[in-house]
Amino acid sequence: MSFRTGAAYAKASTESRPSIALVTGGRSGIGLAVAKKIATFPFIDQVLAVSRSISDQDDLAGVSPQIKALPADASTEEGRQKIVDRVSELCNSATADGRATRQKQLRYLIHSAGTIDPIKNILDVTPGEFSQAMKVNCESPFFLTTSLYPFMTPLDENGVAGRVLHVSSGAAHGAPPSGWGCYGISKAAFFQSYRVLEREFRETLGGKVVVGSFKPGVVDTSMQGTIRQAPHEAMPGVGTFKKMKEMVAGVGGDNTTTISKARPPPSGALDSPENVAYFAEFLLLGTTDEEFGNKDDPGEYDIRNKDLFPRWIDDI
Repeated sequence: MSFRTGAAYAKASTESRPSIALVTGGRSGIGLAVAKKIATFPFIDQVLAVSRSISDQDDLAGVSPQIKALPADASTEEGRQKIVDRVSELCNSATADGRATRQKQLRYLIHSAGTIDPIKNILDVTPGEFSQAMKVNCESPFFLTTSLYPFMTPLDENGVAGRVLHVSSGAAHGAPPSGWGCYGISKAAFFQSYRVLEREFRETLGGKVVVGSFKPGVVDTSMQGTIRQAPHEAMPGVGTFKKMKEMVAGVGGDNTTTISKARPPPSGALDSPENVAYFAEFLLLGTTDEEFGNKDDPGEYDIRNKDLFPRWIDDI
């Protein structure tokens, strides 16, 4: 059964008041693809695409008029405050007596930003490099979530819970490829932060905001470009990722073809960000709050889980 015919989808669409969404890493790759998908939801008034490298020259309005660029470095306190201030402007309105009252909900917060730097022998990693990886991959999304929490709660008792979605990695589970030490450690911390937030929001804060996480598989993004440029001595397995690029989606390394519907992730090749966005759409719209948090599973959602294919791929 497609999630669009399920009860969870029907409930997700009941909140008709305009809401907003925010996607980190929204300039390109999975972040931009998910931002584009969320912009098609009828109750989403605006999607903020956050990136420290985004600028007015990035024509996101040409991608979708609902998507607005927000240049900010979420790994810094100043950058996170800039994001919070912008969300506050969009969600709050002033009353006649000058008080701020919330008129819109931050319905979705998607943590897609991340870094794989440095790719190097673990003995050569410096404290500064390790600290920066932790800041980008764990500290940044954790404190952005806690700072934006007040805007994600329902507007009233008839509203729906806001959803935080972590774009995770298989590198968080078990030892990652050699050279990815900082990435694997920081992504494991990111996974644990999802578990902590999910449990505390549910058990002590009444489930007004729910937290989910998923592994997108191996995707054709700028991070993959960084991986393929790594020297063999720093990353002995780099050749595997070069071959996956050559076989990307079975089209000989040319990933310019836009897919028109969801499909199973390819085997031995890179998936497309657009396909990942279909899976994210299913998680955001096609799961109940309890399912979304996945509290009874020690892992997290995986786009390659064949048991889930019928729920997000229409022709399976």
